Amino acid sequence: MERIDANLLKKAITYAAFVLRQNKKVVDSLNVFPVPDGDTGTNMSLTMDQAVKELEQVSSADLKKVADKAAWGSLMGARGNSGVILSQLFRGFAQGIPANKSSLSSMELALAYKSGVDAAYRAVMRPVEGTILTVARETADKMISEAKRTNDLSIILENTLKYGEKVLAKTPEMLKALKEANVVDAGGKGLLFLMMGFLEVIKNPELDISTAYQSSVVDSAGDISYSKTYQEIKYMYCTELFITGNAIDMEALKKELSSLGDSMIVTGTAELAKIHIHTNRPDLVLGSSLKWGELSNIKIDNMKIQHKEMIGNSVESNENYDKLYDNKSDNKKIGVISVSSGQGLNEIFSSLGADIIEGGQSMNPSTESILSVVEKTGYNDIIILPNNKNIILTAEQVKSISKKNIHVLPTKSIPQGISALLAFNPDVSIEENILNMSENIKTVVSGEVTYAVRDTQYNGTQIKTGDILGIIDGKLQIVGTDIEEVIIKLVELMTEGKEEGMITIYYGSDIEESAVEKTVDILTQRYDEFDIEYYSGGQSLYYYIVSVE
Repeated sequence: MERIDANLLKKAITYAAFVLRQNKKVVDSLNVFPVPDGDTGTNMSLTMDQAVKELEQVSSADLKKVADKAAWGSLMGARGNSGVILSQLFRGFAQGIPANKSSLSSMELALAYKSGVDAAYRAVMRPVEGTILTVARETADKMISEAKRTNDLSIILENTLKYGEKVLAKTPEMLKALKEANVVDAGGKGLLFLMMGFLEVIKNPELDISTAYQSSVVDSAGDISYSKTYQEIKYMYCTELFITGNAIDMEALKKELSSLGDSMIVTGTAELAKIHIHTNRPDLVLGSSLKWGELSNIKIDNMKIQHKEMIGNSVESNENYDKLYDNKSDNKKIGVISVSSGQGLNEIFSSLGADIIEGGQSMNPSTESILSVVEKTGYNDIIILPNNKNIILTAEQVKSISKKNIHVLPTKSIPQGISALLAFNPDVSIEENILNMSENIKTVVSGEVTYAVRDTQYNGTQIKTGDILGIIDGKLQIVGTDIEEVIIKLVELMTEGKEEGMITIYYGSDIEESAVEKTVDILTQRYDEFDIEYYSGGQSLYYYIVSVE
């Protein structure tokens, strides 16, 4: 075979997605960090599923239309850094195909692939070698080289794939983290699985793929999930407001409000304070606040009614989502959209003024799911808080699609996202908000406690499956066997060099409140100059998320 037409390209991409889907767990297992969110294979597979879903709608023999549909689908389905890079490969590939072509020669196919690699490199601000980018670049160059020798697509792709395996095997020599963990790059491995599937169709054009793909692939509504178990709400009213004054005593204000409810967050300066609290007496909260100045942006929501509406209705999850979170258009000139996972964390972000996109570790939202929330809101100016380094690129892609004025604040953790929101003021410009929120992020140290999913070595430390891991700002710092011992040690490291401040603990769905209270008692005795607060985050996989400011 010397040429590929629209039907064969569509079939090859579809089967490539199937091969990757069958092997996504292999790719997931190559995660360098041995934490329970190795999702490279899953992200790449879901990205490809959306591309194939778009291809199912194409009946045209126009080869460029097929490539364009695959590019659009992968763009909409892109999840995580690996998915975004993959979508850019398809975007550049489609751009590299001339219009009105009924088929491509082997060299034209190779040059289109090279165009995809160039687009992927442009999409990444600081490309790192030893990743999917390296494997893509090297295989594109090899494909062009092979196309100069022969027109036979089977030979070209087979030799390219063999060369790609050699490049992938060398990735641990390019990245220290890969070598230490004794794995090859996950994204590169995923790309080679795609090439394997593509090659199989080129070698056997009559291959029956009808049973290889189930049309029920990805549904953007699937990104949003809720617990439908009703929990009695102790404090009914989510109350928030601003106080403008001249000499607001933050500590006195906190002390007076602390007896009126829970989930209290009081932040600001002597001139401007922001209050959030769950209470049964919002009248007393307002009365206490009036002592310190003028009140504005007062918002009181009955959480019991909201919660009952959400869990008692059998309508689709997107409509439930709107009822609980999409109710702020009348209160803000600027919209804030935050990625979050866990009932408690969702409630905190929502009460601070953000619309929620369900997602985070192990569940990166797609471009389409972020875009759908952006377009639903009534705001033209929108700030997106990814709260995870693997979601930032996806959020950035939304900027290039939406006509709205979108700013992506590159928050890499839940504590950074919450800290950014505490600086948000709907009455000032989006530029001033970005500046203030960015400054707040700089003051936060983020910590996480989770567990190891496999045996490995990291930074010279031996790690066994089930070990408890303490992570500070994305870097593994502690390996232990007891959850409470690890969080106490984690806080010790996070507070080094600080004489005072605030320690906030968000405990996950696997942690009992009694265990948190015991830990907080120990920390309170050790850090008497720090304010210590704890909330139910409800997050899975991560026992604790910790913030020190």
